[in-house]
Amino acid sequence: MPSDPQRYGGGPDDEPVGDVTDPANWVALVEYLPEGVVVADASGALLGANRRAEQLTGIPLRSRTGEQVDRVLPLCDHQGRSWWQVQDPWGGLTTRTGSPEQDLRLQGGRSLLVASRFQRAADRSVEHVVLTMRSTRGRERAERDSVALISTVSHELRSPLTSVRGFSRTLRQRWGQLADEQKQWMLQAIETDTQRLSRLVGELLDISRIDAGRLRLRNQPIDITALVEDQVGRMISAGHDPDRFEVVGAPEPPELWGDQDRIVQILSNLLENAVRHGGGSVTVSIGQDSENVILLVADQGPGIPPEDREAVFSRFWQGSTRGGSGLGLHVVRGLVQAHGGRVEVLDVPVGATFRVLLPAGPPESLR
Repeated sequence: MPSDPQRYGGGPDDEPVGDVTDPANWVALVEYLPEGVVVADASGALLGANRRAEQLTGIPLRSRTGEQVDRVLPLCDHQGRSWWQVQDPWGGLTTRTGSPEQDLRLQGGRSLLVASRFQRAADRSVEHVVLTMRSTRGRERAERDSVALISTVSHELRSPLTSVRGFSRTLRQRWGQLADEQKQWMLQAIETDTQRLSRLVGELLDISRIDAGRLRLRNQPIDITALVEDQVGRMISAGHDPDRFEVVGAPEPPELWGDQDRIVQILSNLLENAVRHGGGSVTVSIGQDSENVILLVADQGPGIPPEDREAVFSRFWQGSTRGGSGLGLHVVRGLVQAHGGRVEVLDVPVGATFRVLLPAGPPESLR
């Protein structure tokens, strides 16, 4: 480590730092880190910090090198205790190497996520204390998403569960008093609501796998035209008017490799979205260019405003006239991207048109 405290304040617009592989010139690298970095010496004096640390703390740290770091950077926990006194980086057990990331506060209420590392000499004394810090916005956003998830799931589960419980209780208590038509209607309602529950749980599991990068695909050659026709047939079997649907095939069968179950899920979500929110006819077109298999799902509804065409793929997004969990299109994007493709909303004069581009031909591992 360098002996000159000012060297820790260097950076891209300061004097050249020389060979960045030399430990004495490590600051040339930390200036490019997305996290804030603060370093104190064995006496607790501030040696230096990078610009990101100054941005996060709002304190001109690099102009206060040589001062005691606990005064320059008065970090406190949520109980108001000084982090420097509680952790005592220069005292305590000599086996300590640092502390895990914690949510700490500065004067004025600014929050930071701070972790520390203690660099020890051969005699186990602390030579340097290095702090890394980052904004709490990411964690706060994740917490808001978790609250939104719980709220959405609770709302979506409540209605079908209430329906299933009510109808099943009625059937059990009044079976002999009900006409056959009434029984069939109630049983059909129970089946519809259980399918809705199963779909919601499946979407939540898919989102979890996609976000965690644990979604596995079983790639195989797919007859996309037959798959589209099958999904349209399922919509018709569910009671939708067959005259409402049109399938426009490609001049030549596209060569598509992918996970058939996931491609079915993409098609199903887009068709249900078009039927639920589009109104009028629904057209599914199949095409291919030199690199992609192209699917277009178009409806004749009110369309999607330009400012919302990216937001529709967000988790839990619901427009003013849209119902459901707000998860379907988010799942569509995740599944399409897992196949190496992309999905977008086109700018069309009438209705809404979703375009899906999936890589044509077998995956590189099979070429």
